[in-house]
Amino acid sequence: MNTFRALLLLLIIPVVTSAHPGGGLVALDADTVIFGDPVNNVVWRLEKGKKSRALVKNIHAHWTTRGLDGQVYSESFQEMSGPAFRIDLDGGQPVKIAEGPQVGALVFAVGKRGELVYQKGARIVERSPDGTVTRFRGSGVVAKGDPPLRSVIAYAWATDGTLYLADGDRLRRAGRDGVVRLVARIGGKPIEPKIWNSTGAPRIWSIAIDERKRVYLALPDVGQVICLDPDGSRHVVDRSVGGWRVMGVATYGESVFLLESHDSSDAGQRVRVIRGSGAVELLGQIEP
Repeated sequence: MNTFRALLLLLIIPVVTSAHPGGGLVALDADTVIFGDPVNNVVWRLEKGKKSRALVKNIHAHWTTRGLDGQVYSESFQEMSGPAFRIDLDGGQPVKIAEGPQVGALVFAVGKRGELVYQKGARIVERSPDGTVTRFRGSGVVAKGDPPLRSVIAYAWATDGTLYLADGDRLRRAGRDGVVRLVARIGGKPIEPKIWNSTGAPRIWSIAIDERKRVYLALPDVGQVICLDPDGSRHVVDRSVGGWRVMGVATYGESVFLLESHDSSDAGQRVRVIRGSGAVELLGQIEP
C-alpha cells in the first residue's frame, strides 16, 4: 500500500465520534471567512450579518488555504483521491489544478507562481503549474539534528514568505533556503471524548500568523488554541467549551478567527472571532 493510501485510510477511520471535520480557514477581511465543510460537502463563504453562501457544492473539502498568490484553494484529496482546485470567490466553477494521485498528500500550500507545496516522503517539494516537481526552494529537507518529518497536516505562510508547517505535535518553518527547522513542540493531554483518529497526543491542525508575527495553533485534541509570541513565550487564547473544538485558525489584522466543530457531528460548524480589543463574537454558524 502506498503512503498516500495509507494516510487516507488512517484519516477516515473513526475513533469515538463520527465527525470528520476540516482544519482549513481563510479570512478575506475583518468580517468574512471561507472554509470547507466535509460533512455537507460544501465550501462556504461566511460573512458577519449575512446568510452563509455555498461557493462550491458537492466537493468533500477538508483543507482550504490562501496562497502567496492571493488565491484561495481547497481539495477533495480525502475522498477517493479527488482534485485540488482554485476557488472562484464570486461563486463560479472551481478550477482544477492537480489530481490527488499526482500530489499524494492530504494538505498543501500554494506559492507565488501558483505552485503546489506539499510533503513527499521525508522532504517538502513544490509542483509547478506545468507539473514539474522540485525540492522546495532547492532544499525541503529537515535541518541536521532535528527530528525526522512525520505526516504534515497543516501549512501557513507568514507575510515575509516563511512557510510554517506542522507534523503531529511539532511546529516547523522553512525560510528562503528551504531548510525545514523545528520551532516548537506542543504538549497537553487529550480531552474526552477523543476526536476521530486520535493518536493519544496533541496535534496541530491549523496554523495562522498575525501582523505581529505571533503564531496561533489549533489543538482540537486538547481543546485549546495557543499563541506563540516572537520571543518564544506561549499562552492559551481559547479553550473548548460545551463540546465545541477549534479545528482551524486564521488572522486578519488584529482579529483571530476560530473555525469550530462540535463533538456531535450533527451540530454543524461555527466561526467565532477574537478582536484586537479582546472581545469575542460569533461571526456565524452553519446550521445542520
